[in-house]
Amino acid sequence: MMTELVNIASQFRGLPMADLIGAPLTAACDAQVRLANATADFIKYIGFEAPANPNDAPTVTRTATFQFKRKKQDPADPSKQVDEDVTLDVPLLAIVKVPSLAITKVDITFDMEVKSSFVAKEGSSSSASFSADMKVGWGPVSATVHMEGSVASHKENTRSSDNSAKYHVQVLAEDSGMPEGLSRVIDILQTAIQDKA
Repeated sequence: MMTELVNIASQFRGLPMADLIGAPLTAACDAQVRLANATADFIKYIGFEAPANPNDAPTVTRTATFQFKRKKQDPADPSKQVDEDVTLDVPLLAIVKVPSLAITKVDITFDMEVKSSFVAKEGSSSSASFSADMKVGWGPVSATVHMEGSVASHKENTRSSDNSAKYHVQVLAEDSGMPEGLSRVIDILQTAIQDKA
């Protein structure tokens, strides 16, 4: 019976662990490169104006112009207030959300539950019977006794098992906030915003 059962240790031999573990990690790395390129493309195409020559790198920051009126003191008569027209040219990168997704966690779980798909039944039966005749007494006084009997037994053993495997990959991507360098550049752009009366 033992020779027919699956050797559990042999189930783990030959598993392509490099593919099971390496493939999701490689895919996560490729995804991280794509996310970084998406941020770079956003800054390039949203934050800068297209150059006249397509082969040149963009250098002119794209801005949004805001115009409004505000009250100010009349220079001729300080007791009065007059309206003044104000124009703000704000760099677009300072007022829009720059996408900055990053893969922060790759969780690879490989569970292999080994069971053997084997069902075996053993059974045995046995039986015995007997019969006997006996005569007692003599002469005119006699008796005949007849006896019969049987004994039977049955025994059965059953063994069963199964096998299965699970493979689970979880990748978590989240917005980790703006990179420090980009945050400082935007702070510099914001300090350069000045109203033009």
